[in-house]
Amino acid sequence: MDIAVVGAGVSLTVDGTGIVTAARVSLGAVAARVLLVPEAAQAIVGSRLDEPAQRRLEAAARAACRPIDDKRGTTEFRIQVAGVLARRAALIALDRATSH
Repeated sequence: MDIAVVGAGVSLTVDGTGIVTAARVSLGAVAARVLLVPEAAQAIVGSRLDEPAQRRLEAAARAACRPIDDKRGTTEFRIQVAGVLARRAALIALDRATSH
């Protein structure tokens, strides 16, 4: 079986104290077209991307998904992976934003 192709991208702006001041979250292969998910971005703005903020991000990302079942993956699998990848992308973005 092929692996489902699901993607997530996160762009962050972080202030000098580590607070996320702006964010954009996008998801691919979970709907008819790439999604920009403002609810997922709002879930992390104002946070230090701590565990509760990461959980809110994952939940918002999953809630935005409208995938189809096909040979590359089930609806449930794509929704699960979208949340995980959104979290990972956010953590990578935070690391990049704070590593000057």
